[in-house]
Amino acid sequence: MKVFVVLALCLAAVAAGPEEDIWLQFNRRMPGAYYGLKEPISRPPVNGRIVGGVDADIENFPYQLSLRRSGSHSCGASVISDRWALSAAHCTYPLPNVAIMSLRGGTANRLEGGVIFNVESISNHPQYDDWNLENDVCVLRTVEPMEGLHITPIQLVPAETYYPHGTRAVLSGWGLTSVPGSLPVTLQMVDIPVIEQETCRTGWPAGWVTDDMLCASEPGRDACNGDSGGPLVTGGRQIGIVSWGATNCLGNEPGIYARVAYPLLRNWITDVTGV
Repeated sequence: MKVFVVLALCLAAVAAGPEEDIWLQFNRRMPGAYYGLKEPISRPPVNGRIVGGVDADIENFPYQLSLRRSGSHSCGASVISDRWALSAAHCTYPLPNVAIMSLRGGTANRLEGGVIFNVESISNHPQYDDWNLENDVCVLRTVEPMEGLHITPIQLVPAETYYPHGTRAVLSGWGLTSVPGSLPVTLQMVDIPVIEQETCRTGWPAGWVTDDMLCASEPGRDACNGDSGGPLVTGGRQIGIVSWGATNCLGNEPGIYARVAYPLLRNWITDVTGV
């Protein structure tokens, strides 16, 4: 059984402008109402917000980027070196023409300020599966170095690093703050706990949460539409990339991230970027 959030997305698009039309296409969220279905569901349907968060100062999040298509926000991303950014593969699948892609850094304002960087190349993980969102990682190389005020790379967690249940991590992005709603202009941040893998698996149909995924959220605090591809950070290191979750973004079902420390992902990032 394949379930798509057609109604929810169409309603959002009716009330949205051109930019919302763009970011809605590149975010993956699952309707919480479906999570309890006994019938198997083949794939996490389409939708990635920060709910329960507060305004963020870019000085404290200098690695945060807005990934843009034709000048409009589509997903989050992070600076991992002077020429490389990290995001989710579902944000750049199928691979787009790099001429329409850019990254805005150095500002908490989604619409203005900071520096716009042109994209030279995009690489999705070769084993990314757009059906079940396994290996949901991409890297983008910029034409010019990502330098400027409040632009600093985030360290990536080493391969096979484990974070126990309850570890607090910080999520940042320009995703929705309520559903329905519109994207905030100011960057949002929220503190959420890592969820133990087996506990997380019980919150979704069997087989949905795989070893390359990391879970983090709590009731009232979650990622949402517009946050996909953005960074989850603890101890000054990025441990996750916003991937998918429930469309209501209430944190009752675990939020799912690409696990940066998973060897298949972490080693690939190093092989491509040297980071």
